[in-house]
Amino acid sequence: MEKKSIKINISGIDYSLKSDEDVEYVETIARFVEERLEKIGKTTKVNSQTKIAVLAALNITADLFKLNKLHKETVKKLETYETRSKELSDSVDRYLTQYQESRH
Repeated sequence: MEKKSIKINISGIDYSLKSDEDVEYVETIARFVEERLEKIGKTTKVNSQTKIAVLAALNITADLFKLNKLHKETVKKLETYETRSKELSDSVDRYLTQYQESRH
């Protein structure tokens, strides 16, 4: 897929990006970042745009790490359920085979 040039604006600054993603997707991400910057700017006494940006990056990264941990835990649970399901299915198959053999 060819990269497209996409222009976004965050905190009054224009950025030109190249991305494989849809324009709408990149704009959604830009709005999300903008909202985080605004929220942190309003809820802290920090006046430096750089510090606000770093706090937003840390905040977003913390969310990412939490979601990544949750994802790994969910995958592990699903693997456990899959293993248990396979064991139960095998048990049912063995029982049915034994039942059918006993009838003949």
